[in-house]
Amino acid sequence: MEPRTPESITQLTTIADADTILRMQPIVVREIDSLQRLADLAVENSGCRVIAVVDDGDRLRGVIPVGTLVNDIFRKIVPEEFLGEIEDIDAVLEYAGHIGARLARDIMSEPVSVQLEETVRDAFARLRGTGLNGLPIVDAEKHVVGYVDHLELLVVWVRAAGRERLLEPRGELAR
Repeated sequence: MEPRTPESITQLTTIADADTILRMQPIVVREIDSLQRLADLAVENSGCRVIAVVDDGDRLRGVIPVGTLVNDIFRKIVPEEFLGEIEDIDAVLEYAGHIGARLARDIMSEPVSVQLEETVRDAFARLRGTGLNGLPIVDAEKHVVGYVDHLELLVVWVRAAGRERLLEPRGELAR
């Protein structure tokens, strides 16, 4: 049997296989949920860095990075911190949009996800390409069935490669 390389592990391990190791639950909200509800759910599940927004049929419609939610709420609480950044009409319009945002659909961006049959490599590429820290996992009908982030994917790779020792302390630290 050939040794498994980092490339073969990421190319051959599906998200469905990785999901047996993954433990983080997704945050799933409706388009009409308030920003307050989103913030409450994000506090309850602080490890989840991207909120999945679904429609009435529970299909993924968008995502909200937790950082976007935090910035949007801070713009309402301490607007003076952001007013200094406004230099042109586009910035004024963007700021006005944030001030008026009250629902998930007001701040969500396009849906980005990974499907169960895709690979760990696909997930890494999608995370890198979007700049997101996590992704909802969806089934063929776009229903959110899980969540994955960079750190979880790294742990999947380490375990699949049999490299758990990379995460263990060495020498003096091990005592």
